[in-house]
Amino acid sequence: MDINRDLFQYVLDSSSLINIERNRKISHLRNRKGAIIIPEKVAVEVNMPNSPLHRLISRYPFIVHPFQNYEEEEEYLKIRGQSGIDDGEAAAIALASKRNLPLVIDDKMGKMKAENHGIETLSWQDFIFRG
Repeated sequence: MDINRDLFQYVLDSSSLINIERNRKISHLRNRKGAIIIPEKVAVEVNMPNSPLHRLISRYPFIVHPFQNYEEEEEYLKIRGQSGIDDGEAAAIALASKRNLPLVIDDKMGKMKAENHGIETLSWQDFIFRG
């Protein structure tokens, strides 16, 4: 276990979670369950019955985070109102922004929006292999 990697938390978007699942790297998420934050709206998007992500979320429900305060929800609503951003991306960007955490995202439009908000972004590969 790399202790430095586990000291930091990361917000994960559905695009990166889907890519991690498709590439059979869910074990990396299990190993770093204390370091990952999956916004509630993202969990709804990726939580398909009997999928590896469903099993991960069911086994470790503490990785799913709702908005904790009014500011996070306000940020979500502001971002959600922008064109080309879905509920999950808006929630992930809002949590990363308000909690000052890096965002693991692979969607190009979402990545660009997050970076415009001053959020550090990583691809799923960067998170798994270097993050």
